[in-house]
Amino acid sequence: MKKNVTIVYTIKRSFVKSDISILEALDYNVFQIQSIPKKTIFSFVINRIKEKINSISYVSRSRIVIIWFNDYHAFIPILFSKLFLKKSVIIVGGYDAIVDKQNKHGLFLKRGIRSMLAKINYSLVSEIWVVHKSLEKGCKYAKEKFNIESGVRNFFNHKKLLIKEINTGYDTRFWNYDTNSEKTGVLTAAFFSDERVINIKGLKIFNKLASLIPQFSFTIVGETKIHIEDFIDLNPNIDVIGVQTKTQMKDLYQKHKFYFQGSRLEGLPNSVCEAMLCGCLPIGSRVFGIPDIIGNTGILFDTETDLALVKDFMLSELGEKESKRARNRIISKFDISRRTEKIKENID
Repeated sequence: MKKNVTIVYTIKRSFVKSDISILEALDYNVFQIQSIPKKTIFSFVINRIKEKINSISYVSRSRIVIIWFNDYHAFIPILFSKLFLKKSVIIVGGYDAIVDKQNKHGLFLKRGIRSMLAKINYSLVSEIWVVHKSLEKGCKYAKEKFNIESGVRNFFNHKKLLIKEINTGYDTRFWNYDTNSEKTGVLTAAFFSDERVINIKGLKIFNKLASLIPQFSFTIVGETKIHIEDFIDLNPNIDVIGVQTKTQMKDLYQKHKFYFQGSRLEGLPNSVCEAMLCGCLPIGSRVFGIPDIIGNTGILFDTETDLALVKDFMLSELGEKESKRARNRIISKFDISRRTEKIKENID
């Protein structure tokens, strides 16, 4: 008979789908509790009612409860996991371990019911899995450069917290490098839904870099709900497109030579890993998990003052050899099999 596991999430992002596939491959029957975030009081109450009903039904029959991100949606499933004596895990991905005051971003930005409940969740849960070690103890560089506070332990002084680093993993067969595809230009991607995301993801630096290399084409992927040009006077060599499917993203990665991640804050960004697997040469800011992803296969920069060095890197002779090295780094460090083994070790 199959064992049961319950996974809890707000939005069914690629990393949630990946974990569901991993659990099913490990021969688990996966119960899902989704609480889509909406801003009305009515929707908030309905979400909590659904969580209660589903927790009674699912958690009681599960071996473990796995929750993507800490927030309101985590509390009731954790509470029922304690009631039914089940193991529970919160996966920390970034927002739940970061405060960026300048951009008013982070779960612990304000003192109130939300942050208090988040601390209760951390105190009740059996284990905390961080996608990168910087989300446990904090990123010193982000603090020095941008005054960004980070790290679960810096928001919650509880010595008994059991925190483990379990990196996200990537399907290296799907995200493949097509050596027959000509690669050119620079790509960056995110869900650009408001000005805050534009600032956090470093689009102004991306735009500045485009001005330094007008002969290169630059592409922004993921415009949604807003027009980026309303906030930034984009250079003429920049194209903007909307949110793409997984297959469309693979095609874009394979066609572009460079991938740019200019974030002020991150956890372990999926897009950089996916792009490198498709042969993109990475350009990234020196914060959180980005340096561990890139290593010596691309270039790291501190602030806009380093863009001259980035320009020189992009104009140097780089080709298939460097693209393969970028891909091989992700295969060796972040293949999905590594996450599968880690999850198996920690739920069996």
